[in-house]
This record gives sequence, structure tokens and C-alpha cells, in this order.
Amino acid sequence: MPLIRLKLSVSPFITTDFTGKFVKSFFIAANRELEEIFEDKKYPSPKPLRITPLLEEKKEVPIYSKVINRPKPKDNPSPISIGGVYYVYLGYEQSLEPKINLTVAKLLGGVQLEYGNKVNVKLLEYERIENDVPKDFNSVKIYFISPAIFVDPFVKVSQIEKDRVKRFIPFPPLIFSVNVYELFKDKYKRNIIRLSYSLVESHTVLNTVSRVWYYYDGKWLPGVIGYVKFFLRKNIHKYTKIAIRKILQNAIEMGVGSGRAAGFGFVKMKFDEQNP
Repeated sequence: MPLIRLKLSVSPFITTDFTGKFVKSFFIAANRELEEIFEDKKYPSPKPLRITPLLEEKKEVPIYSKVINRPKPKDNPSPISIGGVYYVYLGYEQSLEPKINLTVAKLLGGVQLEYGNKVNVKLLEYERIENDVPKDFNSVKIYFISPAIFVDPFVKVSQIEKDRVKRFIPFPPLIFSVNVYELFKDKYKRNIIRLSYSLVESHTVLNTVSRVWYYYDGKWLPGVIGYVKFFLRKNIHKYTKIAIRKILQNAIEMGVGSGRAAGFGFVKMKFDEQNP
């Protein structure tokens, strides 16, 4: 699935909300055909595209109101001033290529939208990102750049309907549940088990992730940021190794967890490759 990075010029405005909402809004302003995918709750899930919040130009740090490793805030956040140059990542299924190309073309010419005041967005640079999972690796560090909201695979396996209890432990089946479903819907249970067995967490895993409160639609909600390190078990079957690589590749391109089309679950990965 293609993954592109857009460098954008954004005129000044002030917000308290998660900036993924603004990103979604200017994509829709550029191409109304994307509105159904972003906004229609009846649209099939998982959605065929993902975005990120606005990312600072230099270090690609996401911009949003946040409180880390503290009790749930009681007060509304202070307003954030937006304006300048930012990055946004966009991942999508190949079938959306014509719609994405049209969107990029419109952004090159600049778009204007109402977001508290009139805001102008113009595309400055466009880059297709190639970040393949190595054929052989010993371990992987997964960095949760924007808040991750894990989806419980055991709800699907148990066939419990309308269970929306959130999970927060960075366990591979929870992190990659949506990716497994996207790739292996017909063999979901089998590949969840493969994933659970194949990736073994570092003993530091609970020290390297943090709870983050983010502000969305007038509410403080919890997510996970930081990073986790997993080791790939030795001597696993070659078909299992192929499946794990596909799952990780999908996560790089499409993100993890729920809310990927709203800017959540953006991850980057660093691999420790095996010596030849």
C-alpha cells in the first residue's frame, strides 16, 4: 500500500482539538470524494486510508493537546497556535490512487477552508516513502508517534458483539489486531496466534511506553505513546515469518489500532537485522 509524505504550508489559526481533525478537513476540502471515507460511519472498516496529525517540520513531532503519565485532566486545554510548515503522512489502498492523485493536485494549487477562521493550505513537497521490512531481522522497535488506540482481537475471536472495552497493554495481538484483520480476515484467529507466539517483548517494555491524554471533541481520552521492542523468535516456520513481515509492513503503511483515518496509530519502526 502506498505511503506518501506531504510538506505543507498552513496559514495561522488557533485550536484546542486533535490536529488530525484539521488534516481530515483540508483533505475533504481538496477532494469531496474523500468525505464518505472519512465521515460516513457506515463505511466498511477498517478504512482504506490513514492520516497523521500535523507534524512539526524538523523532528516530525505530532501537534495536539496532551498530558502524559498523569491523572485525567479536569480542565480544558490551552489553545494551540498553528501556522507555518508541517508534514503529514497519508497511507492508502492502491484502489484509491486516482482520488489521492486528484487530492494532491488540488493541494498543489492550494485550498481554503473554514476552521475557526479562513485557513489556507498549500502543498510544498510530495514524497513517496519506501520503508520495507527486512527479510531477516532479530528485533524491531515500534515507535508510537501519534496516540495508539488498541483493538482487542479476542472480541472478534469470541464473537462478542458491540464490546468496546479499550485495552492498553502493548501486546502484539492488541497492537496489530487491525492489521491482521486487514490482511488475513479469513484466517484471523490463526494469524493472531502466530503473532502472539512469534514476537516476544523486551523486559523493558512497560518502561518505554506512556499513557497520554489527548483532547478530542471536547473530551480528554487515553492512548499509548512511546516505543516497544520485540524479538523475533528463532526457528519459526517460514510461512509464519512471511506473515509477520506482512503485518509489520501493513502497520508501517497504514498505522495500528483504531482511528487510523483520524490520525491515530502512526508508527515508525527500527529493525535490528540479522548478520548474513
